[in-house]
Amino acid sequence: METTVTLRPPFEYSWWVVAIGIALTALGLFLLIRALYKIFYKKKAPKAVEEQKPAEYKKPMPQHLFIIKKKYIAGINKLRTQYEKEELAKRDAYLKLSLMIRGYVHEATGIDVEKSTLNDVKKMGIRHLDKLMEEYYVPEFAEENRSENRDFVTSCNTAVGVIREWS
Repeated sequence: METTVTLRPPFEYSWWVVAIGIALTALGLFLLIRALYKIFYKKKAPKAVEEQKPAEYKKPMPQHLFIIKKKYIAGINKLRTQYEKEELAKRDAYLKLSLMIRGYVHEATGIDVEKSTLNDVKKMGIRHLDKLMEEYYVPEFAEENRSENRDFVTSCNTAVGVIREWS
């Protein structure tokens, strides 16, 4: 009696097994090349101007920021009251307001803006601070006649609003 035997090839796979193997190999090579690129070639891209913080920037804890805000808002309100009672001249009031705002920024962020010019502050990209400094910059440094159209009480209210919104 004769029997016939049909032998199959030793490794017979479907087409999808081969496709999965190729896809996994390609993914592995992609991840390896990407990791090597990040390690050796990619340099950190600069952040947008608004996102850049100076090297000494430190974010205060929320409870400390609340205390700092409360302290400076009370100081600005006291300064406004002194001005309204005519205990301070307009220029002196603006000088003190400038010092208070700069002191607040220093305490809240750790950035020493007390000796910075308006252009320096604009380059730092600290949100709202440049607009706030523009509010008192002219009356603080200009002649008396150029600051006549500025209202100190409005400037104080603007400063308090910026401090309240500061995060």
